[in-house]
Amino acid sequence: MKHFGRISTSILVILGLALATRCFFLYKNWNNLDFAESYLLHGEVARNILKGHWFQKNPEHLQALAQACREQGKLLDLEDFPPPQDEHLVPLYNDEGGYGLLLSAIWKILGSQRWWPIRLIQILIDTLMCWLIFRIGQMAFGERVGVLAALLYAFFIPAVEMAVRPHRDIWVNFLYITSVYVFLVSGQREKPFLLYFLLGLFAGVIAWMRSTVVPFVLFTTLLLFLLYHWKVAAKLSLAILTGFLLVFSTLIVRNYLAFDTLMVTRGAFWHSFWGGMGQMENPYGLREDDTQIAMLAKKLDPTVEFETDRYEQVLKQEALKFVSEHPLWYGGSVLKRGLVIVFPRAGRKLFFQEPLPQHISGTLNRSFNEVFLIAADIFLGGLFLWGLWQIRGNVKKLAVLVHPYFFTLATLAPFYVTGRNIANVYFVVLIIASYAFVTLIDKRMQRRIQ
Repeated sequence: MKHFGRISTSILVILGLALATRCFFLYKNWNNLDFAESYLLHGEVARNILKGHWFQKNPEHLQALAQACREQGKLLDLEDFPPPQDEHLVPLYNDEGGYGLLLSAIWKILGSQRWWPIRLIQILIDTLMCWLIFRIGQMAFGERVGVLAALLYAFFIPAVEMAVRPHRDIWVNFLYITSVYVFLVSGQREKPFLLYFLLGLFAGVIAWMRSTVVPFVLFTTLLLFLLYHWKVAAKLSLAILTGFLLVFSTLIVRNYLAFDTLMVTRGAFWHSFWGGMGQMENPYGLREDDTQIAMLAKKLDPTVEFETDRYEQVLKQEALKFVSEHPLWYGGSVLKRGLVIVFPRAGRKLFFQEPLPQHISGTLNRSFNEVFLIAADIFLGGLFLWGLWQIRGNVKKLAVLVHPYFFTLATLAPFYVTGRNIANVYFVVLIIASYAFVTLIDKRMQRRIQ
């Protein structure tokens, strides 16, 4: 009982530190905002929803807002930057509207169009994620592992930055962490159907923010057949899919009404593929830059327009042609991106081209010594791989703990990997690395006793 009380106190302290760290980032504005249009887009969508223009944007006003933020060096609230009288609105094509919808609901309730409420909500939820990570580590490996993993996540700067940033990225973290927690805790329930139904609903909400998680839902249903008898797995899969489709099907309807075509996810897949090509040296001399990719499409077809089905088809045809003609180069690029997921800092240094100046952000992270970051990267990555090896015999536990990480590796390494994709699943590394570290310490103590 004394031990349990000490652990409980430790978790309360960690949660307090996590909350304080995130609030301090909010206060100091250390959230790596580079004021790109892609980060400000969702506020633009929310503004138009409140005006009755559902899931539309004014590209010119969005560009002007981004420029004003850069000039003033701060994030401007939408109510302090009014749009022109006459607006040219276009429907969203390359992005989903779910985060803008959430913003508009918050702004409607509060009666003001300011960024801080959603940032505070995300900070509170991400602090709760520290507790879920503790519980995951505790259920899988014991309390010491749970405490260490929660402590690491409390100070995991990329997650802190994403939580403070008014953007959808951190919500993918929430889905993946919740998914692992539900899979673990459901084993302690006689009838976990409601849990999986709620997980499906939550996944549907997140897919409205980033539809690239749609395959993740299908992946989780397959995982159930590894964990349960096929009859139980079928029922739980139905629970997840029912909850998911209740929410996500409305996005499919919206896309059909807006673009007169069946579009399950956003229309930017092949654009992203070429972004992945540009991450490393390639025969096209391409860099990871939207403008350069658009210029490539124009070179292939001078009549093509950005953010259209024809634009995607042109890039798709060239991508398939390139892969068929250069399979070894493409296979090598997949391997390199996979290594970047495992060792983000060292892998980028070895394999990726330096980002163009306009894409360099992250003032706080960049203030750390590069040698320190690479050393920490290799240390945690090495512990993670050793931990995976140690639990390789328990296939079910391993599958539950790493399923978001493996999903990310399998689906993104062939195409495109960004820092936020890795940060979305790095909590898995922190948990497994914590287990490996505690195991190594225990083995060393046993040798001393002997």
